[in-house]
Amino acid sequence: MGSSKVNLVIIGHKDHGKSTLIGRLLYDSKAIPEQKLKEVEAELKKAGGGGFRFAFLLDTLEEERRGGLTIDIMQTPFKSGKRLYTIIDCPGHREFAKKMLTGASQADAAVLVVSAKEGVEDQTRQHAFLVKTLGIQQLVVAVNKMDLVDYAEVSFADVCEKLRPILNSLGYEDTPIVPLSALNGENVFAKSERMPWYGGPSLVEALDESLSPAAPPVSKSLRACVQDVYEMGGKRVVVCKVLTGTLRAGEKVCFDPSGKTGRVKELESFGGEVEAAGPGDSVGVVFDPQMEAARGEVVSHPSDRANVPGSFLAEMVLFSNAEVKAGDALRIRCGTAERSCKVLEIVEKVDPVNLTVAEMRPGKLGSGEIGKLVLAPLEPLCVEEYSKFPELGRFVVENAKGAAAAGIVLKTFAGGADRLGI
Repeated sequence: MGSSKVNLVIIGHKDHGKSTLIGRLLYDSKAIPEQKLKEVEAELKKAGGGGFRFAFLLDTLEEERRGGLTIDIMQTPFKSGKRLYTIIDCPGHREFAKKMLTGASQADAAVLVVSAKEGVEDQTRQHAFLVKTLGIQQLVVAVNKMDLVDYAEVSFADVCEKLRPILNSLGYEDTPIVPLSALNGENVFAKSERMPWYGGPSLVEALDESLSPAAPPVSKSLRACVQDVYEMGGKRVVVCKVLTGTLRAGEKVCFDPSGKTGRVKELESFGGEVEAAGPGDSVGVVFDPQMEAARGEVVSHPSDRANVPGSFLAEMVLFSNAEVKAGDALRIRCGTAERSCKVLEIVEKVDPVNLTVAEMRPGKLGSGEIGKLVLAPLEPLCVEEYSKFPELGRFVVENAKGAAAAGIVLKTFAGGADRLGI
């Protein structure tokens, strides 16, 4: 497993130490360039500080990060004894949701950071649900700031007692929960002597033991999203990103929702012409006859075409300052498509504490709430049931302020707004 790579997102409440943990992982693994450390030490001497202070390093990185200067630093891979981890840049859950749901970045696993001092908060539950919504099947929980509760076992046990039912309800029954202090480096890479009552692994040991790179969905039916169309050398090149299955030269394919068909004449990659493309590959495709394809369309095989439903049942989590009412028109981004969908009905509101049904047909959902809704595309849209094609079964709702909600498609229906008389 030495050569395996895992894309990791670290998510949690802004005050629970997420940035500190990222800095500690990069620092202890010596992933931060030596030149950057020297620059920080020089700044510390100028400020009159003695010795190297980890907190000063974090402040420097965070200040540069706000100025847009440390993107490379925050995406630097770090190595454990077993594999290579790349932390996906995640300035906030809105931004991360949009990146994940529109395919800009994909995480194999997540670390959910919870403060031992503040405990499980409403946003913690939202983050756990969001991780599940985004299709991340592998999770490790870091109970941070154990130094603020004197490394007490009772504080850790209290967090576990409140968090475990939430994790179980989302299907994360075997998720490791690790106590640590990111600021002091306790139980991050090496096991801590400050917590003799804890017999489990350190955070990095838990990552190494419980996580694995996601297997590419090669065996599934073909689904590829059209990203763009170019005219090059007298040829029309359709740029597609393959999500599942394999796209091969010479085969017949369909475009949906337009319903067009064509034959793949050539596949072009950065290294030249190729015979096939698989999950994760972006390729330029020349069709015979040349196609008038558009961004947002989905390419599939005639034997198993992409789904263009009239309506669909979705489960959504709303972010802060968002509200959804029955009858609203929502702007949905799924794959590379952006379409308007009407809220036909809000079926139920979910209790954020235990994730059970709190209210049937509530009429509206507010900030931070979770619910199930029936949506009808006002323009043809390809979506798939999440259980079949997660890559096209998750979406983000956008408003004037950016990402307003994230959701997954539970079930699709042939009937839509017209058939239901809406």
